[in-house]
Amino acid sequence: MAAELAEGIGTAAYSFADVVRSIVVVEPDPDELPGAHLIDTISACEQVIRAAEAIQAQHAGMLLAEREPLMEGRHAFLSAAGETALARGMSPSAGITQLETAITLSRLPAVQAAWVDGLVSGVTVRAIVKNLPSLDHASMALFEAELEPHLPGLTPRAAAELTRSLTLEIDPDEADRKALAAREDQYVFVADEADGVATLIAHGPAELIHQIADPLLASARRAKNDPGDQRSRGQVMFQTLHASAVAGPNPELETMRTLELAVVISAEHLLGAGDTPAELVGHGPVAPVVLDQLIDEADRVFYRRLVTDPVDGRLLHTDPRRRLFTGALARHVRYRDKRCQGPSCDAAIAEIDHVREFQHGGPTTAENAEGLCVTTHTMKSIPGWAVSHDGATWTTPTGHTYPSPPPPDVVRRRRE
Repeated sequence: MAAELAEGIGTAAYSFADVVRSIVVVEPDPDELPGAHLIDTISACEQVIRAAEAIQAQHAGMLLAEREPLMEGRHAFLSAAGETALARGMSPSAGITQLETAITLSRLPAVQAAWVDGLVSGVTVRAIVKNLPSLDHASMALFEAELEPHLPGLTPRAAAELTRSLTLEIDPDEADRKALAAREDQYVFVADEADGVATLIAHGPAELIHQIADPLLASARRAKNDPGDQRSRGQVMFQTLHASAVAGPNPELETMRTLELAVVISAEHLLGAGDTPAELVGHGPVAPVVLDQLIDEADRVFYRRLVTDPVDGRLLHTDPRRRLFTGALARHVRYRDKRCQGPSCDAAIAEIDHVREFQHGGPTTAENAEGLCVTTHTMKSIPGWAVSHDGATWTTPTGHTYPSPPPPDVVRRRRE
């Protein structure tokens, strides 16, 4: 049946959407309230999504089981996770999360069955897995027996709390170990966004996070009672956090604000003929007013010009002027590629790698370089994976191929 569907989908006869519609769409019934059939269709779609997610995770686990006898150590896991991620058009980290879920669910058959039957959502299942410590076979069976009656309709938050509660009762020592390990998992993450904006994420012990956040809330409350302060609550909290982090305990302490701009310009601009917008590298295209504001508010500004071809937007030249020198070639590749060049991956670049391997005669040039994240770089070196000499096509151990298109134009070309 599956083979017949796969053969027919995409033909003039019917599409994949037609197949799904035939399963989920509920026709209106004149005896029902208006919109009832639409809600029934939405509910049916959710059931299909849940079942498909569960079956997908099962098959990811099956791929890992096939690969484990063929590869050593963690290579089998990364290879299977990477290939399932590519098949989904997702990043390697998404493949890792899915495979970790599949591994845990192989020990929780009732939870897996409830997912396939649509009784719980994928978000709820992942909440259970995330909060579940490493239990022995007997403890895991006891945990599932206690959890199973609560599965239908269980929300993600309730699933997380119930999982923690049950495991504390069943194996308090292991639950404590997991909690202590979780508190040690501390990090600060910066995600660059458009328009010269970024998001700062801090993860750590709750009391320490609140120790940071509570004074920010207090500042916002004080500002709200000040008729002369027109800032929003978010602006007050952010500016208070910034002042504390940069200036230290004394908010009056002056700080030197240094801005390093890698501004992308078209070669036409060098001749004074271009009118394409500039880009702040790491953030993408930036409105001129934002760029002007960044420059005006900085005490010191360092510029580095990135010159692009006016026809196709390719990066032609990286200005050799620099402040923190890490190698002109590596810097050029990072500016050109922007993000990991693995298929479907947009993680930050961690390493510069040879497209055609150095030991196979690949030159150390910009044309033979690509920026990769750590996971994709590791995955690429696992036996069975291959990348074409131009870096445009990746081949996985099962023979599937995935395109790795070049990064989008660094500068938008003018409309003719």
